[in-house]
Amino acid sequence: MQTHRQNFHTPMKHLLQALCRLMDLLIARGLLWGLALWLLGTSSFAAKPAKPQNPPASAAEVMQTSVQKWVAQSRKVKPEQVTLAPMDSRVKVRACDQALNMDVPFSNAETVRVRCAQPVWQQFVRVSVAGGAPEAPPQAKPESAAAPEPAKRWVLLAKVPLQRGMVLNETHVSREQVDTPNMPVNVLEQASEVMHAEVVRDVRPGTPLRSQDIRPTVLVKRGQMVLLSVGQAQGFQISARVEAMQDGRFGEQIKLKNRDSGRELSGRVQGPNQVVGL
Repeated sequence: MQTHRQNFHTPMKHLLQALCRLMDLLIARGLLWGLALWLLGTSSFAAKPAKPQNPPASAAEVMQTSVQKWVAQSRKVKPEQVTLAPMDSRVKVRACDQALNMDVPFSNAETVRVRCAQPVWQQFVRVSVAGGAPEAPPQAKPESAAAPEPAKRWVLLAKVPLQRGMVLNETHVSREQVDTPNMPVNVLEQASEVMHAEVVRDVRPGTPLRSQDIRPTVLVKRGQMVLLSVGQAQGFQISARVEAMQDGRFGEQIKLKNRDSGRELSGRVQGPNQVVGL
């Protein structure tokens, strides 16, 4: 009986051992497959190249792109037709915190001015447009098209020969319109600018008067009695005769003295022997 039980348990024991080995084999193979799949996924992920990122545009590139678009829009051409001249490598363009403003300040349309409000700077860029806007056909142009008239401005011209030391008034000058080209920038334009002024150099008739041709004349001389006015001309005003302690030209501040009280005052020269109290 005991021998029969031993014979029964022996096959069962071998069967259990076989099942255990089979389970161990399946588990080991599963782990190996999992490890292999993980390694393959990691290698494939690492093999993928990183997408290159475009570097941010520099301040000079932003300015050039803005100029190209602005010129293309104003000239009604494609941006590809606009070419910018190479910039000087020594010029450093700063970034602008606000939108760039562009205009053409000169008669030559090839120069574009770029301005930034914050921080404040400006830059000039030379451009050229290939092709440009189409011209009107010859038959569309009027046969007797007159050239545009040059720009004019009002200036003061010497009406008579002006000699050095002459005190001017409105009768010595004339206000006329003349062509702007070759006209000095500091030419006088209003007749009031020559009032209480004297000529410092000889000026021929018909010559434009410049600011350096005249200077305020001496309206008050030292030792003279002048009229001092204090207050408003349209309201309460006090006038008194005082002595000038120094020469004075129009608009200059001079020292005065009241002979009765001996008190010293200050006033501003307003006209011949006329002073306004300060």
